[in-house]
Amino acid sequence: MDHVYANSDFELSTTGKTRRGSGSPDVSEHTGRSFRERDPPPSKNTRKVLLVALSLLLLCALVALCVLGVLYFNKGVSSELLAEELKASLDQVQADYENALQHIASLNETVKQYNALKIKFSKVHEVCSTCSGCQTCGLCGENWKRFGVKCYFFSPDFLNWTNSRDHCVKIGGHLAIITSQAEQTFVSTGLGRPHWIGLNDLETEGKWMWVNKQPLTETGVTFWNKGKDGVSEPNNWKEEDPSGENCASLGNENGDFTKWFDASCSKARKYICEK
Repeated sequence: MDHVYANSDFELSTTGKTRRGSGSPDVSEHTGRSFRERDPPPSKNTRKVLLVALSLLLLCALVALCVLGVLYFNKGVSSELLAEELKASLDQVQADYENALQHIASLNETVKQYNALKIKFSKVHEVCSTCSGCQTCGLCGENWKRFGVKCYFFSPDFLNWTNSRDHCVKIGGHLAIITSQAEQTFVSTGLGRPHWIGLNDLETEGKWMWVNKQPLTETGVTFWNKGKDGVSEPNNWKEEDPSGENCASLGNENGDFTKWFDASCSKARKYICEK
């Protein structure tokens, strides 16, 4: 079953096909490949370095021409021939300089196009993420709820973390992976009970990983509970289970369902799948 979790492109596998079928805009179809995969634009530092290099090139060319003129003069070369050589060299330097300026202008235009595309992508993503009309539509399937480009299943039954993970895969998804405040707010609203999510440190203690093998540190988003008594999650409490607390859930038996808590993976809890 490891091959199921090695695929990190969960979000687009099922939902992306559905959106194209419904006529919704598919950003990747307009750009040729996804926005995140596009090459970054040339930086301002790159253009500055190029301008400095061109200036040094021009200066060196002028110095070389002066040296060439002295050599020609010392060898008794006619002034007419020297003038022709100097003019040809200057014309070449001028042509190279103009070509370089055109290249810089092209780079500036590329930066403008990149920034415009970034703005368009952000607007499309915002519309998709806040579309209230898609929350209850039938595109996700029965008992699934849509939010943005994902579909979520809130289980009615109770399973331990491993069985929850396997059941999510069985129904075509995986345990929820939360990567934004908007998503966290959506999945935690109205829970009433703790729910398993797709986060664990079963392989290495303290190294929390999502079920798609992405380290938690790479997402840059965490919602661990911060205790008022100075004890914060995850704390790997071993009083109930000597093996520790190696799986994460939204909420615990004591209340706040808007935060993450580590818990014993053997506990039976509800769970949230996504696809």
